[in-house]
Amino acid sequence: MRKLLLMAILVMAAVGFSFIGVQAENLQDQVYALYGRFDAGILTLMYPVGSYDFETQEFSMVSQFDVNELMFGLNLKLPLGLIYLRGAAYTTVGNVMNFTENATLGIYGRLGAGLNILFLTAEAGVRLFYLYGDPEFQFNFSPQYFYIALGLSF
Repeated sequence: MRKLLLMAILVMAAVGFSFIGVQAENLQDQVYALYGRFDAGILTLMYPVGSYDFETQEFSMVSQFDVNELMFGLNLKLPLGLIYLRGAAYTTVGNVMNFTENATLGIYGRLGAGLNILFLTAEAGVRLFYLYGDPEFQFNFSPQYFYIALGLSF
């Protein structure tokens, strides 16, 4: 699995990173999950690095690397001058590995807009969730679930 991760990072580096940064998404009212995000062309990788609670001012960091938590997927950007529109769909390595057992696959998504100023990028949008293979067609799209990303763009 580590070889697969290393190969994915090397492929993304060969394609050329288009975004390297941090993404925060709300989990509860004042609790945010923090992710490291790497985009290269249409590929995206994300990994949870911790969470932050605004109410208690506590930051908790992930204690060890778990490849099953690694998120990968597709990323599409539509540039419109200084601003851009972004759509992304991805899943975790753990979801893919368990697909044969569960016959379901959780697909996460993002719809957002961003602003590029020189090499800095700020982005915000809403999160989506779809459970593929679920006979009840579980789909979640709500403006309450949002994300914010800050980073460097190339």
